[in-house]
Amino acid sequence: MQRAHDELENKVAERTRELSEANLRLQELDRLKSMFIASMSHELRTPLNSIIGFTGVLLMGMSGKITKKQQDHLEIIKKNSHHLLTLINNIIDISKIEAGKLIPILEEFNLSALLQEIKNSFSLTATKKGIMIDLKMTEKLTIRSDKHSIRQVLTNLVDNSLKYTEKGKIEIEAIKKKGLVEISVKDTGLGIAEKDMDKLFKAFSQISVEGQQNAEGAGLGLYLSKKIIELLGGKIRVESVPGKGSEFIITLPSLPFDGDTS
Repeated sequence: MQRAHDELENKVAERTRELSEANLRLQELDRLKSMFIASMSHELRTPLNSIIGFTGVLLMGMSGKITKKQQDHLEIIKKNSHHLLTLINNIIDISKIEAGKLIPILEEFNLSALLQEIKNSFSLTATKKGIMIDLKMTEKLTIRSDKHSIRQVLTNLVDNSLKYTEKGKIEIEAIKKKGLVEISVKDTGLGIAEKDMDKLFKAFSQISVEGQQNAEGAGLGLYLSKKIIELLGGKIRVESVPGKGSEFIITLPSLPFDGDTS
C-alpha cells in the first residue's frame, strides 16, 4: 500500500515538473513572439511611412505635374498603404495588451472636441456616399481617460459604420452620468444577424452581410476595440436589426479630477 502511495506521489511530482517546464517554454515562446512582432513591425512601418510620404509628395505635384490616371493610381497606393499601416499598428497594440505592456495614459480632455474632430475626419467620405453624420452632445463634455485610445476605438467604429451604410445617417452621441460616460455610434446600415453577434469581437473573424461584399480587413478592429475598452475599465456592446442598422455602445468610467462636479 505504501509502495503504491509513493509511486503515485512520484508520478504527481514528475507531472508537476513537466508542466512547470512546459509553462516556462511557453513563456519563452511568448517573449520571443513579442520580440519578433515588435522587430518586424518596426521594419515594416519604416518603408511604409516612406511610401506614404513620397506618394503624398507626388500627389501634391511637388515633383512635377501628373496625369489624372497617375493621380488615381497614386491614390490607390496611398489608400492601401494606410490600410496596411493600420493593420500593423493593430497587431502591435494587441501584442502589447496581451503582454500587459500597454499602459493607459490618463488625462483630462474635452470629449466633445474629440468627437467633433472624428466627425470632421469622416465628413468628406460621408458626403461622397450621401451619408449624414449627426453629432449629439453637450458643448463641452470633459472626462479623464486615455484620449488616444478612445480616439482609436471611435475612429474604428465610425469607419465600420460608413463601410456598411449605403443610405441614411450615422449618429454619434455622448452622455455623461455620475462616474460614467456613454458613447454610442449608431447607423442605418445593413445590420447584423443574431447568429453573427458572437463573432463580432473575435480576432480574425469577419461576417458576411447580405447585399454587401466582404469588407477589407483582417477582422482585428473590433477585437482590439474591445480589448482597449476593457483595459480602460469599460464595456462595449452592440444592438442591431438586420436591414435597419447597428448601434455600438461604449460605457466608460470617467475618473474624477480636480474641479469635476458632475
